[in-house]
Amino acid sequence: MALPERDVLLCRDCCCGTTGKHPDVDHRAQRDEIEALDDPAGRRGPRVRVRVVDCLDECDRSNVVLVRDFTWFPGGRRPKDTWLGGVLSPASTDAVVDWVREGGPVPAVLQRHVFRGKRG
Repeated sequence: MALPERDVLLCRDCCCGTTGKHPDVDHRAQRDEIEALDDPAGRRGPRVRVRVVDCLDECDRSNVVLVRDFTWFPGGRRPKDTWLGGVLSPASTDAVVDWVREGGPVPAVLQRHVFRGKRG
């Protein structure tokens, strides 16, 4: 199997994905929509791998999604990380899904969610 072109890491643990911090968000629907992107074989477009992770250590920005676009360079490949915080509405989730499928630069509708992660 070919390596994915994009990894999507969806944070779910103490803050992200919990009704305790964001009671008005349908966290299950968000997770389902993002997990539907998982297509490492690239049958529906770019090869995308989705991973739900315990914590990305950015709790003050929940809900957090990390999108890693991989680019090739001599000797291997390197990720370009895009950190998105405050992904709490169906519209922002839809925008993430559309962007991951289409690629390209971060669309204007998601610019307010972009931040520099501690790990990036």
